[in-house]
Amino acid sequence: MIKLRIFIVVLILSSFLGHSAQANNFNACLGLLQPIDNQVASIKARGGVWEAFEKRSLYRNHSTVALHLDQKAIALIYTLDYICHALNGIPRNDVSNYILPLWREKGEKEFIKYQTDGYGYAVEEVMTWVEYAKYYEKNYKRKLDFAQVQKTMEKCKPLVDRFVDIVHKVRKTNKVKEVVEKSKALIGEFANLHKTDPVLKQADHENAAIPHASTLTESADEM
Repeated sequence: MIKLRIFIVVLILSSFLGHSAQANNFNACLGLLQPIDNQVASIKARGGVWEAFEKRSLYRNHSTVALHLDQKAIALIYTLDYICHALNGIPRNDVSNYILPLWREKGEKEFIKYQTDGYGYAVEEVMTWVEYAKYYEKNYKRKLDFAQVQKTMEKCKPLVDRFVDIVHKVRKTNKVKEVVEKSKALIGEFANLHKTDPVLKQADHENAAIPHASTLTESADEM
């Protein structure tokens, strides 16, 4: 009896410590993200690099470059935020919230029949939902290495610093060619970081796996 009580206490303590560590990592991740997020949000609130280019006639012909740069910076923040929320598993989303309960309850064949015969969705589309259900079920418990996440954040900071610096340069200098070339180079480096950093690659892969299913989630809202 005493051994059983000790085992239960150890089990409860281990569970508590595990949840505490997860919360600490999540808060630490948000702490790393916040200064980067604040920098991009500050530029975005003023219309982005695009607005800085548009305000100066010298730069206006290159506004498309500025727009692409804004998109890269905003996409990076979105992905980093996802990573913080995905440290201890793949987060649920509108698609998984609808697909998974029905798929688990009915089984694959009945789920397909329910969507095709009941709602008239194309089999090809429904099969993408089935594949995502299988993918999610297999991978949702995966963990991200927090030490690696920290390294990813460290890699992102210099790029975001340069993003902010470009806005300052647009406002202060007439060296259009130089600023545009730096903007193009930074666009390439944002893209390359997503392709080479293991944590960003994984996050992008997980988000890309979510099937486009706006009509599905709309029908779920109506139920």
